[in-house]
Amino acid sequence: MAGVKNYILKTIPRMPNPVNRALLALNRDPVRVYGSRYQSYRGFLCNTELQYDPVPKLLQSVRDAVARVPYYRQRYANRIPESLAAFEQEIGFIEKETILADYPSFMAEGIDLSSYDSGTTGGTSGRPLHLIAPRDRYVVEMATMHSLWARAGYRFDLRAVIRNHHLRDGEVYRINPITREIVFDGFRLNSDYFAQIYQTITRFSVRFIHCYPSTAYEFAAFLLDRKLDVSGITAFLSGSENVFGYQRELIQHRLGIRFYNWYGHSEKLVLAGYCPGTDHYHVEPAYGYFELVDELGRVVRESGTNGEIVGTSFHNPGMPLIRYRTGDYAEYVGDHCPSCGRQLPVIRNIKGRWSGDRIYNCDGSFVTTTALNLHNDLYRAINGIQYLQERKGALTVLIVKSPEYTHFQEADLLRHFSGKMNPGTAVTIQYVDHLLRKPNGKFVHLISSVATE
Repeated sequence: MAGVKNYILKTIPRMPNPVNRALLALNRDPVRVYGSRYQSYRGFLCNTELQYDPVPKLLQSVRDAVARVPYYRQRYANRIPESLAAFEQEIGFIEKETILADYPSFMAEGIDLSSYDSGTTGGTSGRPLHLIAPRDRYVVEMATMHSLWARAGYRFDLRAVIRNHHLRDGEVYRINPITREIVFDGFRLNSDYFAQIYQTITRFSVRFIHCYPSTAYEFAAFLLDRKLDVSGITAFLSGSENVFGYQRELIQHRLGIRFYNWYGHSEKLVLAGYCPGTDHYHVEPAYGYFELVDELGRVVRESGTNGEIVGTSFHNPGMPLIRYRTGDYAEYVGDHCPSCGRQLPVIRNIKGRWSGDRIYNCDGSFVTTTALNLHNDLYRAINGIQYLQERKGALTVLIVKSPEYTHFQEADLLRHFSGKMNPGTAVTIQYVDHLLRKPNGKFVHLISSVATE
């Protein structure tokens, strides 16, 4: 029966668009797709929205891991924590390399692997990590994600998706009536195709655009440049990339469209999304256990302090990860949101894989891409910016011009970037029509072939 269901779920999205457009009308309730457990979990999230204590679930997860997973049994058999303070004192950190060094010992004993799916992390910092997760993980995943998007007004609406899909030549879009998506080609981002996207979402009355932050920015810049009517677009739903201030400024303040961003990762330990009233991230406490730790491994509890995001599994008994260092960083805001009243961790300024944001001078010193941030006047003169570094002491800045760009901005940009780098570093500006993307369609602010030190 499961095989038949999977076949149907894979086959329907490949059917002709006119057929799938008709099927859209029959699918307006997510419970039909995701089942009664999805509905029950959405209810749980609603009932615990204002306050949920994750510590009992955390301690139980550690006990289960020690009982069933060889790595944790060997390391913690005689010191299972009974309190949060004991957990923070007794349980050490792991990271990707820890798992890669002894992968079999992280698999729970006695599990039925046919009930699990396998996948990999992105491999942005080296060899990718293979992981397993329960096949019914989508219940927690989609229920939590839909709860996040609901804060931007989403109610299982039809979505435009511009992410990592390749479509056939000449194919403008593809309809998936099951997930209620109009899927566009994430690797064909130019003005002509943006015009086709706009015409399509207008024809279908699409209110939500699901994409990477960089794509949201580029499409928003196109809409602003063409002075197109955006009154029908409620929000961009974006994630999976770092977010920059100039992107929010153009989308929310100049274009007037809600820019709703969330944070997650392949290990599925931490999920966070913008508060409805601010651009601070709420960390969902029932999804997994979240910590922010400083360089000495101490838990950050002081507002304004930066730390590394650490997560612990709540929903993966087959391969639980306990105190896993993600390599992503954020600034701690507090444990309560004054805007909406929720009692939960609040963070901001999330940066993924900070070591990849270094631009090196000849002598090995470096600045981060954050330090190169422009002021708003310069951002308004460009429709895109990206950094390339092939060797130390040389930086190429790719610029997509906006209609407001003049030679005065070029002089200001050169002065700005040269002033941030050492005197011996050569800065070159190169004008392009499109910024570069990774094979999965994601945008990275810096493309560097210089080894980090």
